[in-house]
Amino acid sequence: MYIFTIHFQMMTKKKKLQKTERQLEQATIHPDKTGGRKDSWVENAIYIVVIAILFIAVYGYIFDKKLDLNGDNAYYYVLGKALSQGEGYVNIASINNGPNNHYPPGYSFILSIFMQFSDSFTFLKILNGIFLLISLYLAYYLFNKFSKSPKIAFLSTFFLLLNAHVLLYSTMIMSEISFILFSFLCLAFIINIDFKANIFKNPFTYLTLVTLVIAYYIRSSGLALFGGLVLYLIIKKQWRAIAFFMTGFFALALPWIIRGRNLGGNSYIKPLVMINPYRPELGNADIADYFNRFFSNVSRYITREIPSSSLPFIKVNYLEPVAVSEWIVGFTILAIMAFGLFKLRKNGLIIFSYLLGTFGILLLWPEVWTGVRFILPIVPLLIFFLVLGVDSIISNISSFFKLNVKISILLLVIVGLAFSTSIKRLHIKSVNEYPAAWKNYFKVANWFKTEGQKDVVVICRKPMLFHLHSDTYTSNFKYAQDTEEMINDLEKRKADYIVLENLGYRQTYEYLLPAVNDHKEKFNVVLKINNPDTYLLKFYSEN
Repeated sequence: MYIFTIHFQMMTKKKKLQKTERQLEQATIHPDKTGGRKDSWVENAIYIVVIAILFIAVYGYIFDKKLDLNGDNAYYYVLGKALSQGEGYVNIASINNGPNNHYPPGYSFILSIFMQFSDSFTFLKILNGIFLLISLYLAYYLFNKFSKSPKIAFLSTFFLLLNAHVLLYSTMIMSEISFILFSFLCLAFIINIDFKANIFKNPFTYLTLVTLVIAYYIRSSGLALFGGLVLYLIIKKQWRAIAFFMTGFFALALPWIIRGRNLGGNSYIKPLVMINPYRPELGNADIADYFNRFFSNVSRYITREIPSSSLPFIKVNYLEPVAVSEWIVGFTILAIMAFGLFKLRKNGLIIFSYLLGTFGILLLWPEVWTGVRFILPIVPLLIFFLVLGVDSIISNISSFFKLNVKISILLLVIVGLAFSTSIKRLHIKSVNEYPAAWKNYFKVANWFKTEGQKDVVVICRKPMLFHLHSDTYTSNFKYAQDTEEMINDLEKRKADYIVLENLGYRQTYEYLLPAVNDHKEKFNVVLKINNPDTYLLKFYSEN
């Protein structure tokens, strides 16, 4: 009897132990939504409210009602308007109403939905601001899940909210913020899939696929997110999931791929194979050019793009050679981020895979495509790694020396610097008028409205911006050095007028102006605006 009792007790203990192990395993697969421990809901509620209050204050401070001068935003607007009017995915600023094959349709489609309520620039800019606010809450959720620390999640989101680059694009009619929104949704769904169970019974599996495809249709760089997901699943040896996501993604992306092929091929591939997309006469790149491009891009991202994107108060001058100090700062920031990523270990595997996919594309981009814009979708993740790395380093130092150092104080100082410099520059930009050259450019565009000329074709640099102010048909000009070839191209484009401006783009001086000087008999000055000189010329076609 005594032996039986001992055996029964041992069996009971063994069952309790097995139950505990199963509970621990479940906790590992499904960490608590508050970051691995049951934090007070009050703490999370406070963070959520603070984020909303800060967003309203900062966004109102830097909001710019003016249309940005980059040109792509005007293209998105025009394509969105075409869709909203039921004309299809075509360029209604072109006299031929040609189908678009460059910009993926996702963001323009989103614009077309909201254009049913209003097509004002301000309304659509505020829409992007709302997308940013939602993205901030998704960032807080993801950072909390990955780090298992609401403090780290809040500080990273706080830092992201005050990032001048992210804020700048949230006040433009551009696709970057909506891409961040759907890529974050995709990541949030991925981490909620239990791959040890039947994934086809999990709704998050299908939500992951849908948001993944939407992200791809918003920006072609969504391929990096897809590649990151596949790499993540390969590491986890989830072969069924790989087959499902690859089949589903290609099936849903196929219509856009087929459309692009029927219209002459993907317009992103052509610049990729050229030495310089803005200097077509230089020809296509060879193997040596790709090696030079790769190492040049690695250098630029380490010394400039990554430091300035994560810490916006770091100024970059692309006209100057890279200094030793930039290498030191770049490697230091990169090392801290790497340490932060290492601290996540398996929790950060999906982010690491996404980053590999992103840089795998970016490092092959032409060297002339510089700036934070291309890296912007992963800037929130870089900020998170930086915060996590700094926190870990300071915690280790303070623990070793038995100091009581608060990471919050250090980060708030850094954020204060960013706020006082880069965000103030955004505010100044928002209240300033356009530069004189652009004001003259838009005066020429408005002349067509005054004169009531709409059914004419105007050839100019930044044609979409001109169209939004003139309501005429517009087109860019061919970058051809041969002036006869340029004149023939103007004939093909059915040009009625051309604009010679002083916006600072060298293509006007290198290609368009020489054609005018060599064929003065074909042009006549219709309008001239001084300081700086801006000309509207009538073009007399042989046809």
